[in-house]
Amino acid sequence: MRVPENPARTVRATPVTTYNYVMSGLSVRSDVEMPSAILAEASGGGEPDVTITIGEVPAHLAAATRVGGDWEFAPGEFLLRLRDLMKVYVTGGSSILLEPAATCDPGDLTLYLLGTCFAILLQQRGRVVLHASAVAVGDRAMLFCGASGMGKSTMAAMLSERGYPLLNDDVCNLSPDADDRYSVYPDGRMLKLWSGSVDHLRWTATEDARIRHDAEKFYMAPASVDLKPRIVGGVYMLHAAEAGATATVEPLNAAESMSLLTVNAYRPALVKAMQMVPTYFAASAALQRHAGVFRLSRPMDFSRAAESLDVLEAHWAGIR
Repeated sequence: MRVPENPARTVRATPVTTYNYVMSGLSVRSDVEMPSAILAEASGGGEPDVTITIGEVPAHLAAATRVGGDWEFAPGEFLLRLRDLMKVYVTGGSSILLEPAATCDPGDLTLYLLGTCFAILLQQRGRVVLHASAVAVGDRAMLFCGASGMGKSTMAAMLSERGYPLLNDDVCNLSPDADDRYSVYPDGRMLKLWSGSVDHLRWTATEDARIRHDAEKFYMAPASVDLKPRIVGGVYMLHAAEAGATATVEPLNAAESMSLLTVNAYRPALVKAMQMVPTYFAASAALQRHAGVFRLSRPMDFSRAAESLDVLEAHWAGIR
């Protein structure tokens, strides 16, 4: 099992090099090394889709139309102040400017950069961003949503062991086509797994792969990865089954689907702040109509994990 190479554990005020990645189908040139992302070839001299730089972030937006306690919004601009971590200025769906605090843990910098900050950028591009993991099943993407700790990343990791390539972990970027079918744009990033999941998979975690110095969570390379966009074939809401119950898959009706998909937006507060609630409602309706939204209830006991995977595979065989 591969593990990430030794990541840099310092944030340089003046970067000595840049890094190239593919994130959510976009080419990214970054001043910040991101150990959770898979390095890509440079864009051949052309301009990347996204640049991530370190510098001085403005104190306020001159044309802010909405202001919260730690953020300011204007069309095409978003300013975010993350307590003692950093200030972030995201513009035009193409640029992220970071000003890390002196006390910012590099692990936190990467987590917020690839999570909240990149979600803001994607939404500036009109994309829908779900708090979900995804794997490829043939020419379709199967998504797994659920509250933190419900096992989205672990489910994707176990399925990658069964030959279903990882598309996304934690953050899923969706965009519709002319027929209102939504596709997932892969991230090319490592899985983030708690030590219990790593042990169950019999993978090897090293200190260099630790996400934060004080957390038993690690960046782990999946068994297989695919960077080809795929149309969403199904969305599964992860649910803990009652004690002694078996794993089941059941379809959700339109009202349940819309409610749960909206709740599982990546940072619902951002969706409201950026006035994108109608976009997410439309996406929820389209996903329920074209792909289907299901509840996957399963035992949370690792010793019964294979049961859930068998039920999923049987379900996929029935909907192809």
